[in-house]
Amino acid sequence: MDASAMVLKELKDVEPSTSTSLEISTEVYFDAVKGLMNLKDESKTQIVYIASTVPADAIINAMEMIGVDSDDVKFIDCISNMMTGQQGKYDNVIFIESPTMLENIMLKVEFLRRKSAARRSIVIIDSVNTLHIHNDWKIMGEFLHILVNNLRSRGSTTIILSIKEQQSPEVTTLLGLVSDRVVKIGGV
Repeated sequence: MDASAMVLKELKDVEPSTSTSLEISTEVYFDAVKGLMNLKDESKTQIVYIASTVPADAIINAMEMIGVDSDDVKFIDCISNMMTGQQGKYDNVIFIESPTMLENIMLKVEFLRRKSAARRSIVIIDSVNTLHIHNDWKIMGEFLHILVNNLRSRGSTTIILSIKEQQSPEVTTLLGLVSDRVVKIGGV
């Protein structure tokens, strides 16, 4: 079974108000993202994808190339503006100035959640490793704790992506504190 199918199998029936840590290896990154994009279903699920590792435009382009529709996914892009100063061409992307702007990320997630008519929302954080590079680990802990608990209280599901090869002991501890479940895919 490929990584995309494994992600979909493991996360398809994840319960509302829960937080799952998805630990992957770098070699299956785009396959895992493909599986995450396929979590949308006919039951009006909104996916909010916080992109801090790979710019949202690159993710959308990669998904288009392999035939995965990401038009309904709302992206919060934390990296493009910092890297290039440019903003992309897609209507479903909101840009944050920098991955250090954690409060802005929370505000945009809440804005998209309230704006949606979907009955259920899944918020994907890609990846906690990159956010940790740009932020002090104590601030990251506070951010994840507040964001995850806020989403839980509103019935939303949180999926926190981490790249195992880049995972520090602090990130492992953080994920243990905020995740209800850990799923490992791709040789981790």
